[in-house]
Amino acid sequence: MILYLIGCESLGVRGLSCFIKLGSQSVLIDPGVALGYTRYGLHPHPLQAAFSEITKVLLTSFWHRATDIVVTHFHGDHVPLYNANPFQLSLNLVKKLNDHALLWMKDYGELTPFERTRFEKLSEYFKSRIVYANDEYASNDGLIEFSGTYPHGLSRSTRVMVVKVGEPPHSIVHLSDTQLLADGVIDKVRSWSPRVVITDGPPLYRLSGAVRQSVARKAVSNALRLADYADYVIIDHHIARSIEGMRWLDRLRREVGNRIMCAADYMRRPRLLLEAWRRVLYNVIPVPRNWFIISEYSGFGKAISSYGDVIEELVKSIPREVTLDELEVKRILKDAVGDSRSYFRLRRW
Repeated sequence: MILYLIGCESLGVRGLSCFIKLGSQSVLIDPGVALGYTRYGLHPHPLQAAFSEITKVLLTSFWHRATDIVVTHFHGDHVPLYNANPFQLSLNLVKKLNDHALLWMKDYGELTPFERTRFEKLSEYFKSRIVYANDEYASNDGLIEFSGTYPHGLSRSTRVMVVKVGEPPHSIVHLSDTQLLADGVIDKVRSWSPRVVITDGPPLYRLSGAVRQSVARKAVSNALRLADYADYVIIDHHIARSIEGMRWLDRLRREVGNRIMCAADYMRRPRLLLEAWRRVLYNVIPVPRNWFIISEYSGFGKAISSYGDVIEELVKSIPREVTLDELEVKRILKDAVGDSRSYFRLRRW
């Protein structure tokens, strides 16, 4: 079995997408990507847009190869959209790439009004190839199994599915945006006995005071339980939107060992927390905040062509399995821009 983590916060974008290859079966889970439209009062930087472009290329490639596509819920960083902004994956880009894959998703009655429009647009493409997978449901061969729905972390409205691919002791479980806060999800993982768990972590960047402390403690407790039930636990997404969140993950790693990791660690890449670094990006490479409007940015090609050299230098310069603070990021980014061949192209943005 092969696991490829495609787009997550530690890999430079928002999402929790992955591709699992199991014999003749290929499962693509949550094929969406996004960038926080506003963070620290700033829109996404062009360097972030370049990573979004890379992720879109990967998602379209895996979409073409998939036998099964799973959408755990319909937030914009988990599904292609009919009305995507330039930093998200457009449904028009993928809808004609695969005419045989099954779409697995939760029942229409489980959707919020906000999710239903997105579901309806996606259904126009898949039509009879949709399988509703609420509660306890499995494919005919038992290789894909679902549970839920469960709360989307602290949300009172959105609910998500969790999915297992493969059979013990080699199965992989994707817990979507449950944020390590749903005890029922952890109990389900125990019954599945997977080799690898992929899960969202708590959104500590949005919390403060006693609530933050309570949520952090709850998530630690459930992460430790997962480490008892699986060989490897990959925690990413909301937790990796801040440096403080990654420090939380690093403390877990010191307690449990390297069996707990983020997506970048699993993929043997440096941690590129671009959402958390947005202020530094604008400081080191200044561009107008509305650059994507001025340049009529379409979402493909321009950012990667301008920032490819910088990305190459960053990947070479940032050590793996290390959470950098803003001063360290600023120093490395300045060196990467200075060493890149695209410096003058960057200034023209």
